[in-house]
Amino acid sequence: MENKASGRSAGTRSFVVVCLLALQVVAMAAPGRVAAAPAEDTPRITLIAPLDMAWLTEEQVFLAGAVSGAEVKSVTVKGVNVPGNTLPVDGGGFGALVTLAKGENTIQVSAGKLSATVKVFRGDQKSVPKGYQRYYIHAGRKAMDCKECHRQRRGVYDFGRNVPAPSDCTTAKCHGNKMATEQYVHGPVGAGVCISCHNPHGSFRKNQLARADRPLCMVCHQGKEEEFKKKVVHAPVDEGCSTCHDPHQSPLRFQLRGKKGEAVSSLCFNCHDKNIFSRQYQHGPVGVGDCIACHNAHATDTEQLLIAPKAGGEVCFQCHADRRDSFNLKQVHDPVKEDCGLCHDPHSSDHKMQLTKPQNVLCKECHEKKSPKLFQQIAAAKFPHAPVAEGRCAECHRPHSSNYLPLLADTMEKLCYQCHTELGEEVTDSQFRHGPVKTGDCTACHNMIHGSTFVKLLGREFPMNFYDQYSPTKYDLCFGCHNKDIAKRQTTSELTSFRDGEYNLHFLHVNRKKGRTCTACHGAHASSQAKHVREEVPFGEWSYPIQFTKSKNGGTCVVGCHAPKSYDRVKPLLNLGGQGKAGG
Repeated sequence: MENKASGRSAGTRSFVVVCLLALQVVAMAAPGRVAAAPAEDTPRITLIAPLDMAWLTEEQVFLAGAVSGAEVKSVTVKGVNVPGNTLPVDGGGFGALVTLAKGENTIQVSAGKLSATVKVFRGDQKSVPKGYQRYYIHAGRKAMDCKECHRQRRGVYDFGRNVPAPSDCTTAKCHGNKMATEQYVHGPVGAGVCISCHNPHGSFRKNQLARADRPLCMVCHQGKEEEFKKKVVHAPVDEGCSTCHDPHQSPLRFQLRGKKGEAVSSLCFNCHDKNIFSRQYQHGPVGVGDCIACHNAHATDTEQLLIAPKAGGEVCFQCHADRRDSFNLKQVHDPVKEDCGLCHDPHSSDHKMQLTKPQNVLCKECHEKKSPKLFQQIAAAKFPHAPVAEGRCAECHRPHSSNYLPLLADTMEKLCYQCHTELGEEVTDSQFRHGPVKTGDCTACHNMIHGSTFVKLLGREFPMNFYDQYSPTKYDLCFGCHNKDIAKRQTTSELTSFRDGEYNLHFLHVNRKKGRTCTACHGAHASSQAKHVREEVPFGEWSYPIQFTKSKNGGTCVVGCHAPKSYDRVKPLLNLGGQGKAGG
């Protein structure tokens, strides 16, 4: 229980006292505490202090006991010096400050047929016999009076309940007067009832604690017991609550043993390596020291004390709920289904987005195993794709989920035009589009998008210069879709519609030592003229215009390469006479 040092109300104090009473009743039966009085119909003597088999270094100890079930006015004491060897019994209780001899002391207290015996050893640690336990008693021992802590009922002391009276422990002469000066003060400390946790007679536990660390706290904080039964328990919970909580006061909420003015993490860093939390890019909660935003400090049913499971990013969605929809598109990245921590460090990282490794290295670790040929292609690429070469995988792929295969950030067409803006504008403004461009399938031609041995990331061979000696293998890319024999024969009535009569004008332009390549006349992506004829052709430092007009059986070409010419498949116009010559 915590109290703020300033402004504690009377109601709060009353609640503290009620809680303390509950603590005292349960704690009295614990070893090292005053035992509850036996039933009145069972006559007996109970020695409350010191406990049996206790080892002390102190010379004096307060001998305390109780008689129940019989009317006894005095008890006989043997084994230690007591004036007259007797002690008076008042309200069922007796006690006296006695001096122990060095070595073993057997203290026997009797009254008629009733008796009780305890063995106490006084000496140093080297000489203590086997079986004895260190017994801690209060410094500055003095004679005690039962009525200081116990209330009489019908003339008999109730040793099962303490009087919740403020103690005088926190004086300048003893434990100082600064026990309740921090912002958050433990309830018993705020009420000044030290004997709620400490046994004034003595205990087998350091600091005269009435019970072991955690069981002592659970007397009041019973609601936590169920929480501590969960599958994963924080190690300090088993060690004891005081590992993390100061039992008296603290500048931090819940009396945490952190540093004043700092966050919860100042406590966590007492055990956990601070270096893993202080890299360049920090998770938000880590940055503000709020470890319990993700972890339960005591126990959970999930690994690493997380407040929700890792699977499916559930723990992350506790804060990032607004991002949930973006993780559940048609195609979901496998690590997202499993654990965000496979790619992101939940605490801090030297890489943006808290990636555990550089983006390209991280992707490669998994995908090289799944697609070894792809990474062989990337390694052997003569022409690398810039985002791939620079390790910017996420420029094209969404790392979490996508509506497009393979986790593309958008449709292929829109994705490519994000970088290739001029091409995108050209295609958008053009009336006639190449078939793959029309369907948005850039990979029909550029199918080596990560890196290629062919220029422009093409998947097959294609000449990029204006002139080139004809060879069908040089046009392997185009012939993947188009008729590979289109320029094979000088005359034809079926291989191409670009002919004058039966004279094959593709043969005329292409099939020669200084042949024109496809892109000399055609736009590979789109054009505003029929047959994808280009509007201009770059040639060295010049740019030749092309104006093509399509007719019913042919067309007219006005170009900087040669004089205007028209052709007709039904009525030949060029009168080539089989010469196979072209101007320019």
